[in-house]
Amino acid sequence: MRASTPRRTRDAALVLVGGAVLLGAWQWWAAAHPAVLVPSPYETGRALGRLVDEGLLLTEIGRTLGRTVLSSVFALLIGVAWGLVSGWSRLADGLGRPLRAVLLGVPPIIPVIMGMVWWGSGAGVPVFVATLVSVPIVAVGIAEAVRSLDSDLMEMATAFRIGMLQRLRHLVLPALSAPLLASVALVGTTSLRTTVMAELLAAHDGVGARIAEARTNLATDEVFAWAAVTVAVALLVEHLLVGPLRSRARRWQSVRTDAPTNDGLAPKALERTFR
Repeated sequence: MRASTPRRTRDAALVLVGGAVLLGAWQWWAAAHPAVLVPSPYETGRALGRLVDEGLLLTEIGRTLGRTVLSSVFALLIGVAWGLVSGWSRLADGLGRPLRAVLLGVPPIIPVIMGMVWWGSGAGVPVFVATLVSVPIVAVGIAEAVRSLDSDLMEMATAFRIGMLQRLRHLVLPALSAPLLASVALVGTTSLRTTVMAELLAAHDGVGARIAEARTNLATDEVFAWAAVTVAVALLVEHLLVGPLRSRARRWQSVRTDAPTNDGLAPKALERTFR
């Protein structure tokens, strides 16, 4: 604890110094250009204050976050199922690999355009696009985690007639917890960025739509303000929600990884894992 406190203080100081350098570079960049091209941090802060006074900030952030959460849930449900099947079955993995490659390689703008062709402008397009972009990310991570399961421990569990629910709880879930929560973090930030981009092109409300409106009106300070808000929300989600969950997953996974698996200690390994 004593050793970690100075390290955390040093890391916090480095973050503050890095943030100050970034703000200084932004101010220097803004001073060399007209405000309509590069607004200063002060002008961006004033624009942010106007958004708060007008009641737009929380309303539009709520809409964008709602679509982000919805698309993330869809992506996790589909991606986890796909990853489990691909990890357990070579046949399913081979059949699904071309589709996975297409989804990973297609630029997000293509699904946006196709969604507008199929459904027109509206809230459904951002959810569709963010889900489509995030699904293969989850599937790949879960499939790799399934393939990395300790085969010796699984065979021992079968030999000692450990029930399926017990194996799922003490072997499979601890192995999948860390990659699953890593996928949650990646999907959350990816969905947020993709949702904002899709809203900019295909929605009538949300952060992306407000950025498009500000761009049309040449209100560059509002564009910067919305960008700053999006980054702040992504960082808050990462540090307040995903970080603690990832730490919890590491502690849970340690129950599995520190169990010996050689044949001579098989009963002890199972006893430690399933206690």
